[in-house]
Amino acid sequence: MASRRLLLVEDSSTMRRMLSTMLMEERLEGAKCFEVETAVDGVQALARIRTEARPELILTDYEMPELDGAGLCRAVKADKELRSIPILMLTTLGDTHNKIAGLEAGADDYIQKPKGPEEFQVLVARIRAHLRIADLNAEVVSLTRLQDSAIKKHKFELGLAQKVQFALMPRPPKPRGILRLAVRYTPANQLGGDVYDFYRLENNRLGILVADVSGHGVNSAMLSGMVKALAAPLSLAVLEPGELLAGLDVATEQYFPEGYFCTGFYLIADEETGLVRYAGVGHPPGIIIGPKGPRTLQSNPGMLGIGMVDGTAGDTERLEPGESLVIYTDGLTDAMDPCDVLFGEERLKTVLQSHYGADPSEILNRVDEALDRHTAPGRPSDDINIIVLQHLAK
Repeated sequence: MASRRLLLVEDSSTMRRMLSTMLMEERLEGAKCFEVETAVDGVQALARIRTEARPELILTDYEMPELDGAGLCRAVKADKELRSIPILMLTTLGDTHNKIAGLEAGADDYIQKPKGPEEFQVLVARIRAHLRIADLNAEVVSLTRLQDSAIKKHKFELGLAQKVQFALMPRPPKPRGILRLAVRYTPANQLGGDVYDFYRLENNRLGILVADVSGHGVNSAMLSGMVKALAAPLSLAVLEPGELLAGLDVATEQYFPEGYFCTGFYLIADEETGLVRYAGVGHPPGIIIGPKGPRTLQSNPGMLGIGMVDGTAGDTERLEPGESLVIYTDGLTDAMDPCDVLFGEERLKTVLQSHYGADPSEILNRVDEALDRHTAPGRPSDDINIIVLQHLAK
């Protein structure tokens, strides 16, 4: 075991020689315990600390010329590079005032100047105890730095992943007819499990997919990307929304780990007539708002990604002028206020219907405002995705 570096600060030459000699002669299992440098006062001690090898512990007298023990303590503890060095104040019997002053100045401990072998062994034991504490503190600091570095790296990588995920979330396509679109995606964490996509289909038809992978975070985000990648070719290969969802269930089953699943809602809208063919599995219902009041597009029960969807029934609706279809994930209606009251489907319908005449982006703004009021001072705990498809009023 390597010997430990000590700095002994003592103005008495006799005491300085005696203590330094005894400390350097101290052995543990045959090995030398301490290397001892000396200084006559606080000024010389500070000069040595800053220009020579840094001591692992300082032993200092209280009363010294130039700079006393309390001043040395204050100077060391004020320096962020030195403050971790333990300082033991050497005192004389009954020197209560100096003990208190030394501790208040930053000394880690005090001990009476040894006058015999037994008292010297007490000093050695106290030195070893403070060196152990210093070693543990240094280990904690090192582990904290490693942890901070890992956290910074993790945040950086999450930030990059978030940018990639948001880059995969498409902007609404430019309108080709009577329909207008707006979308808003808000992950609960840096990464989310909600995913959506738009597909330009033949004959001025537009496919819209909204899916919600269970959970949120890295795993759900990766699986949501898988859902998006698998759904795109299906949108070109199938004619009915229910067929796409059934195909997506089969395709995702081989990739979803045990315990993961997703819900989905898919529609094909005719951009010339407003006709909407749709199907859903385990997903919240779509909501149509307009002059005639709200109505819902129901989803089928079940889950995607576990290979149990055997054909999915769909239905047809038509968006009339001035009507909007809102598709969303359950993070919206499941958002809770401080008393654990859900935002809920009925509250959502009320907010949507009261603003049905607004353009799609403004409808999203009104929903955001209502949700913020409901969850304040908190925020929703799940990812939220909302798409508004609107038939322009005549």
